[in-house]
Amino acid sequence: MPEREATLAPGIRVKHRLPGRLRLSMTLLVRFPDAANWLRHQLLALLGVTRVRLRPAIGSVVIEYHPDQTDESTLLTHVADIDWQQRSESEHEPEYCGGDNLLNAGGLLLAQCLPRRWAALPTLLLTGETLSEGVASLTRRELNVEVLDALAVGLSVLRGDNRTAMLTLGEYMEQETSRHSDALLASLLRPQEHNVWGERAGERRQMLSSALTVGDVMLLGPGDTIPADGKVLRGVGLINQASMTGESVPVRREKGAWLYAGTQVQEGNIAVQADRVGEDSSIANIRRFISESLSQQSETQKVTQSMADRRVAITLGVGGAVFALTRDWRRLASVFLVDYACALKLSTPIAFKSIMYRAAQSGLLLKGGRAIEQLAAVDTVVFDKTGTLTHGDMQVTEVVSFDPERAWAERLLAIAASVEEHSNHPLAKAVVASAHHHALPHINHGEVEYVIAHGLLCELDGHRMAIGSRHFLEAHYQVVFSPYEAEITALAQQGCHLLFISLDERLVGMIGLQDNVRAEAHEVIAQLRRSGIDRIVLLTGDRIEKAQQLANALAMDECVAECTPESKVDVVQALQQQGRNVLFIGDGVNDAPVLAQADVGLAMNQSTELAQQAADAVLMQDNLHGVVLARELALEAMTLVHSNIALTEWVNSGIMLTAALGGLSPGGSALLHNGTTLAVLLRALAARRASVTS
Repeated sequence: MPEREATLAPGIRVKHRLPGRLRLSMTLLVRFPDAANWLRHQLLALLGVTRVRLRPAIGSVVIEYHPDQTDESTLLTHVADIDWQQRSESEHEPEYCGGDNLLNAGGLLLAQCLPRRWAALPTLLLTGETLSEGVASLTRRELNVEVLDALAVGLSVLRGDNRTAMLTLGEYMEQETSRHSDALLASLLRPQEHNVWGERAGERRQMLSSALTVGDVMLLGPGDTIPADGKVLRGVGLINQASMTGESVPVRREKGAWLYAGTQVQEGNIAVQADRVGEDSSIANIRRFISESLSQQSETQKVTQSMADRRVAITLGVGGAVFALTRDWRRLASVFLVDYACALKLSTPIAFKSIMYRAAQSGLLLKGGRAIEQLAAVDTVVFDKTGTLTHGDMQVTEVVSFDPERAWAERLLAIAASVEEHSNHPLAKAVVASAHHHALPHINHGEVEYVIAHGLLCELDGHRMAIGSRHFLEAHYQVVFSPYEAEITALAQQGCHLLFISLDERLVGMIGLQDNVRAEAHEVIAQLRRSGIDRIVLLTGDRIEKAQQLANALAMDECVAECTPESKVDVVQALQQQGRNVLFIGDGVNDAPVLAQADVGLAMNQSTELAQQAADAVLMQDNLHGVVLARELALEAMTLVHSNIALTEWVNSGIMLTAALGGLSPGGSALLHNGTTLAVLLRALAARRASVTS
């Protein structure tokens, strides 16, 4: 297809197009070459994009995409909308493509076929960029791996060893491994464009999933992928949520249930109202989270990069000493071709990305290497209570009748539920849910009056009934509680919230409600202790009596009650001042400050968007097992990283020693070095599937 240019926006031009492939020219990439990695992650996060290749020096951007998931016009619009003010800068490695390797192969063939005096010409042409980068680094007085590569290649060419032209093949394979780890993350939970039957303005029609708008009703059946977040309006379905939460067992969803984009209807037919579409959907939020995660650089990555640069000086020193003793240019070239940098610099981020990919497949989002690093170092876990250790609702645990003849326990609960169904208060919902659970009948009653912040009043069989707090019944209706103090105290000491019922100003019963503690909470806390956590703290805005009762039941080390959002931050700061590394787990909008303050903040599945933005990790399943998974994966990642560093150091040092003793030619040295580097990178990449032992 002939090349043609088209103006898109200031500084962006389409240079070439093929089905599924675009080549752009971007002046901003030339202006900000250190933002190349950031730009790649922004592009990989776009729907349908499978691969991105950049050449900052000339502003070239090659985008490969699935034509059935997106189109050129959509991609160009997103490219033009990229906010360069949000860019982050990092070192960008020169990228090789298949064409570079064809050139290398052709150059190698010419080097072998041409007479000796001409054979160096194709080699110099192919290695010119390596040589020029080394000279540029020396000009800037930088002693880095570019200088080492330039010296090694230059010495080999001077000696007439033109096989160095094929060394870029090893670098290409290393880059492919690194890019594959980026593509794994970028492809996570990416929805595919497809047709969906729906209702709009009362009319049934078929439309593209990307054309859905808020309020459209999606008509979904077995095998359909849900294209937008929304609530079930009618029908019952068995939903496979593995792509979103990692749950392998499908879950039943019926009217009123919330469904996530990207999940799939396995059985049943349902109508779902689209409430969050396109870039507002949960799956788009996950893509943004992953994109931001790819830009995070951990302390370990910084350390390994520094180590790599220091190893350049060591290699140069060893090479200089070998040449001073032997005057052997062949040995010198062999030593210079041992490069620690690639394995040290690339294996750590690849290991982190592999673990992030595995975590996401299990329903856990980790925001980059820093989060993983900090999770492995955590020694203190601080739990928020409501919505974290508990489900955020309450459950009826006791029904006590003080007048069994007029209102025995079951009738008391049925009466309370029949009245409370008129209220949206959490306690009222808990009472109604309990009555439904026990299949209790509805009790006819008169009109209900809601007294704000106190309780409910109504007529029942000619009697005046009141339901509410002790203060409400005592202060407003002079109900006497003294004969029942022992029973009331006993339930209060169990941590129950008490709801009282009176008929004609006479106390007839009480209902005890407790926090609906997550079934897995006790097991999760025990597993965290086994993983090395030695302090577990409960933070809550509840009264101390209720909080302490929960803390004791879960065998926690400390309980801080009656907390405000500000005092939660103070508690975490105090722990950090004691030298502790703190993981905080919360879910509410008021938890955002403390999620940001903690060394690691982990937001629950049902947490607010603000909390998830402030967090370093987000659970996609509505249970706490993901907390243990996060800790275990972090420990595994750091074990893998440290073992890869040690492996790189020992193997490359062995290769260097052998080269220094004259046991390796430059070609053999380069082959062993590149092979070792590739093996370490593949080992890091393999962590996306299974545990890697050191």
